[in-house]
Amino acid sequence: MDPHRLTEADLAAVNALVAAVTAADGVRPLNDDALHGLRRDTERHRLLRDAAGLAGYAQLSPAFGTAQICVRPDARGRGLGRRLLDDVLAAGATGVWAFGDLPAARALAAAAGLRAVRGLLIMERPLDAVARPPAPAGVRLRTFTEADADALLAVNAAAFADHPEQGSFSLADLRARQAEPWWEPAGLILAEDAAGVVGFHWTKRHDAATGEVYVIGVHPRAHGRGLGTVLLEAGLAHLAAVGCRRVILYVEADNPAVRLYERTGFRVAHTDVLYGR
Repeated sequence: MDPHRLTEADLAAVNALVAAVTAADGVRPLNDDALHGLRRDTERHRLLRDAAGLAGYAQLSPAFGTAQICVRPDARGRGLGRRLLDDVLAAGATGVWAFGDLPAARALAAAAGLRAVRGLLIMERPLDAVARPPAPAGVRLRTFTEADADALLAVNAAAFADHPEQGSFSLADLRARQAEPWWEPAGLILAEDAAGVVGFHWTKRHDAATGEVYVIGVHPRAHGRGLGTVLLEAGLAHLAAVGCRRVILYVEADNPAVRLYERTGFRVAHTDVLYGR
């Protein structure tokens, strides 16, 4: 696999491939971090081409040890997926994501002797008007400012200390998200008490109708105060106020927060699965 930075032509080809796969499968084959990884020089890449252009792509993240692969819809059935899978495993990948856990991905994983080792649920609910709940005593909710960057990262690191991806979220990752078209400070709601920022709800708008519970984080020192529920509903109220009619979220299948989301009307839409040995 190639550790070098992709060229602009490569980037255009990969983005076109991702769009074609998304249109065919109904689920995007690369997640947000992998899309940002297209421009990082830390990721490793494998590009397979045929006469029609880019036929397949794989990305290995050395930081997480996981890979993501996709094959152009009209190039399937020629063994390209297995070639990419073998390449990332040979390069040291400990797992490969299957977004949507589609039948073809399950079959490919089984043929390579891989099993499901981690599940990520995609949940959704309709979004009607939502009333902002009162914050716990001594806590106020406000929107993010640039002066809050370090505090936000500190709360995130504490809240996700055991999470393999979110816990390593850095200032560079924050700046990359702020460069995205969907970034808006009003969509990042902070909870603050006398000691400083103690939690946050980062929302994201995909389009005029669909919003996302992007990240909710509560510092361990504030656990047990119902702050997660308050932040969740405050973010939903913001998304409803800007016109979203549907909201989605991603959550680990074994996360106790699944019960909170179910109580607030979310249901599982589909599941992403990490396959490993």
